[in-house]
Amino acid sequence: MDVKQLFDRSLASATRVVHQVKPSQFEDSTPDTEWNVHDLLSHMLYELSWVADILSGKTIAEVGDSYDGDLIGDDLRGSWDKAEAEARQAVIKVDPDKIIHLSYGDFPARHYLQQESNDQLIHSWDLGTAIGASVRFDPGDAEFLYNDAFTGKKSRLAATGLFAPPIEVPDSEDIQTKLLALFGRKA
Repeated sequence: MDVKQLFDRSLASATRVVHQVKPSQFEDSTPDTEWNVHDLLSHMLYELSWVADILSGKTIAEVGDSYDGDLIGDDLRGSWDKAEAEARQAVIKVDPDKIIHLSYGDFPARHYLQQESNDQLIHSWDLGTAIGASVRFDPGDAEFLYNDAFTGKKSRLAATGLFAPPIEVPDSEDIQTKLLALFGRKA
């Protein structure tokens, strides 16, 4: 699968939902039990803001605390659209085989794009659920992320503590339900 296209579709899904959020929903709860809508948006925007720097070859230390603080400000849509445009341009320019620097080691950019695609896609569902917006994943993208990217890492994902424990679902469930369950979400 072309990871640039995967990232583009995942980010488009996130953007569609982010553009539907109203400030009056910021305090609403989300499937991420520790976060309300504002917290989730802050996380999504924080992760998105790093994309251009990481793909340009900067290290975590070089980026430092550039994105600490309130990235949403008074204009969620404007803040998101700016970060989205910068990320998209960086993705267009990057060679997927370029080695980039992550907090846990050096990897090809394709690894990071796949990780970020998954993060934006799963969190677009979280956000949509919180605000009452339907989010449907591209079945091919969900299948790729589920089978190729994460099924073999299931025990390692749970061990990181960054994700809710996986939920067991029948094999007969659709791929979106299976992917969400892998990250502890009940569709």
